[in-house]
Amino acid sequence: MKLIHKTFTILSTLALGSGVFVSSNAFLAPAVLAQPAPMVLATLTQQEFNQILQTQPQTAEDYYDQGLALQGAGDLEGAIRSFSEAVKLSGTADNYFARGLALSDLGDHKQAIADYNVAIRLDPNFAAAFYNRGTARLALQDQTGAIADLSQAIKLDSSFVAAYYSRGLAHYNAGNEKLARQDYNMAVRLSPGMTSAYYNLSQQYQTGGN
Repeated sequence: MKLIHKTFTILSTLALGSGVFVSSNAFLAPAVLAQPAPMVLATLTQQEFNQILQTQPQTAEDYYDQGLALQGAGDLEGAIRSFSEAVKLSGTADNYFARGLALSDLGDHKQAIADYNVAIRLDPNFAAAFYNRGTARLALQDQTGAIADLSQAIKLDSSFVAAYYSRGLAHYNAGNEKLARQDYNMAVRLSPGMTSAYYNLSQQYQTGGN
C-alpha cells in the first residue's frame, strides 16, 4: 500500500481516525494561509497506522510507507531513516522525492535540494520535484533559482496553483512586484480560495505596488 504520490505539493495530510497529521514542506512566509487546502494522501484506521509503524519493513515500499507514517506523526528523523532505507533498496524518483520532503520539513533545505536533484534527473517531468526544489531555494533566499524551478513546474503543469503562488513570492522578494502580482492573480484565478494570494495582493496594494 503506497501512501504518497508524486503530485504531493504544499501540504500533505495523513488522516488517522478522527485525527489528522499534517506535514508542511513549503516555505510560505510572509503569507498567511487562513484556509490551506491539503492534499489527502491516505485515510487510515488506528489499527492500520499502528501496523505500519510496528511491522518490520522488508521492501522499499514498506520503508516508504513507514517513512510517511513517521513523518505524519512528527518523527522527521525517523521518517528520513525509513526513506533512506527505501532509497537503498530502490533508488526511484519517488523515494528520493519523499526523503527530500522530510528533509525540507526538518529545515535541511540544502540536503533536500540534493534529493530533489536526483528525483529530477530520474524523472525530468516530475513537476512536484521542481516545485519543491523551488520552495527549498526560496527558503534559502535563492530567488533566481526558485523562479527557474517554479517556472519549470508551471511549464509541466499549467494549473499548478501553488507554483504560481510561490513564484509570486520569489518575484516579490526579487523586487519585481509586477510579475509577483501576475502570479498571485493567476493563483487566485485557478483557486479562488487561495487566501494567501489574496493576502499578498492586498499587501502590495497597501504599499503602492504596481
